[in-house]
Amino acid sequence: MISKRIGRRKGSRNRGYFFRTGRGWFAKENGRFVPLTDGAGIRLTERDAEGVKEAYARHLLARGKSTSVGDDPQVGAVCARYLAHLKRQAGEIGKEPRGVASTFRNRGRTLFDFCYGLPGEFFCDGDLKKRAAKGDAEAKRIHDGYGSLPVSELRPVHIDEWIEFHSGWTSGGQRTHIQAVKRAFNFGVERRMISANPLKGYKVPKSISRVTYFTTDQERALVAAAGPAFAVALKVCIRTGARFGSEFAVLEARHVQDNGDRMEWVFKPEESKNKKLRIIRITDSEVIGLVRERLDSNGPIFCNWSGGPWTRGMLSKSFRRLKRKVRSLDADACMYTCRHTYAKRTLEGYWTGKPTSIKTLARLMGNTVQVCIDHYLRFSEADNEGLWGAA
Repeated sequence: MISKRIGRRKGSRNRGYFFRTGRGWFAKENGRFVPLTDGAGIRLTERDAEGVKEAYARHLLARGKSTSVGDDPQVGAVCARYLAHLKRQAGEIGKEPRGVASTFRNRGRTLFDFCYGLPGEFFCDGDLKKRAAKGDAEAKRIHDGYGSLPVSELRPVHIDEWIEFHSGWTSGGQRTHIQAVKRAFNFGVERRMISANPLKGYKVPKSISRVTYFTTDQERALVAAAGPAFAVALKVCIRTGARFGSEFAVLEARHVQDNGDRMEWVFKPEESKNKKLRIIRITDSEVIGLVRERLDSNGPIFCNWSGGPWTRGMLSKSFRRLKRKVRSLDADACMYTCRHTYAKRTLEGYWTGKPTSIKTLARLMGNTVQVCIDHYLRFSEADNEGLWGAA
């Protein structure tokens, strides 16, 4: 008697996913059978269901595992491994991620879009339950995705095509998204998953430096129209050049070194944006006084209107709300304009009466000299005079 074969489909084990008669498509993980679902979170129960391969890739991407084995992995495999690396470094992601956690979320959304053709909002930090709760993803599909493409077949023209699907991206947005994809493949080379980055040499759009700054009249108007807590945030960020999300918002007593008429805010390399020791030097008596008033408080020194800690999102939202009241601002003015205002005023000697060189500004702002040249040299009359003297 010939027994009737049931259960797993023969030969499917090596693919990593398989069909169980009467139950649907599954992957096995840690001894458990995990059902595969479509982009909307609906289980794939038919043997001839479409998108099984893509469903398995989504399953692995959510868990940071490879979507292929061998010498020529799929694009999704490399991206998944890169995101897994970031997630291990980031630890808890949270609602307002910073540092590596922020990088994981932002690049995860980009790579999810690139690999699966769905909006980045469906990445959900790799949480499948949250993704399913968002509803039908297929209805919002942007393109077919490049995740199942072997790396050896990926070409720069695919990036051109991807950008065309996102006509609303600015040149700055294109730059950010392309760099995320290139970084994933550089990681693949570093980990010897692939022998070369297939996008090496692809030229990204040049960054457009934001040179907007606040005049003294605009600053007065902003402070007058702002609530007390946000007015303090504006004044402190303009006067210190602190990065509003990663420095001002997280400043605690442990960062402060009070030296009388001088003060230093010291952030360790692991706390700073560029992973180097960051020292913000303060000589303004009003700012020093504001900090001293709050040194005994627990947690962040500067708090929002409700007494809780500021976040990058809160500060940006507060500025956008204030911008609607103060009509005299430039169209591209934003919270980061506080830092640009600090750069311009420092170069001109606004507070000290002595113009500063671009090299000194770089040290004060925690940037490289080249970054300051790219962004702020046009503010520097002192350096421009030096050019005339050498001509």
